Amino acid sequence: MIRLPNIETKRLLLRPLKRSDAKAMYDYAWRDDVGPRAGWAPHQSLKDTKQYIEYALAKPSRNQPGVFAVILKSENRLIGTMELHSMVDDYKAAIGMVCHPAYQQKGYMYEASLATLVYAFEYLKLKRISYSHFPSNTASKKLREKLRFTYEGTLRNYHKRYDGIIFDFVMSSFTSDDYNDQYEEIFRPFKDSLFVKM
Repeated sequence: MIRLPNIETKRLLLRPLKRSDAKAMYDYAWRDDVGPRAGWAPHQSLKDTKQYIEYALAKPSRNQPGVFAVILKSENRLIGTMELHSMVDDYKAAIGMVCHPAYQQKGYMYEASLATLVYAFEYLKLKRISYSHFPSNTASKKLREKLRFTYEGTLRNYHKRYDGIIFDFVMSSFTSDDYNDQYEEIFRPFKDSLFVKM
């Protein structure tokens, strides 16, 4: 089983999620403009958030290694989560993230995603990372385009949400070849401020 490291960037710390993160997570998880865009129901109480964290802490396995808390170092505050899931050893995984609306459009999820891609390709030796989102999720669309994920297609009527509404799913990917091709331009400069503690 993979043990999540601590990953430090210029502005962020990515570390394993903790039970003590519940209050900060609930601060955005209750909102109608957060969970539904990612396919999950808004949390009705702090109890829901605590139950999610217990689920996240209980599920780590070879294909579900766990959830990173994304901590803004200047405020020592959890502002979202980052996750590699549906992993196949030495091959592929999917990436997913959530960010508090108050901290969006500041480049934090881009920074956290770059750190996760470095971890995925250099430490886990993966060959492919997939990224999916609903067509209406413009923030995710902008992020995947900024990360230079390759659009692969839209799966029609693919996802049935918790409320029964069926959505199309936009699929994209980033491969180890993409990583190598863009290493000098994007990842080498970024790694100057990156620290990974296994």
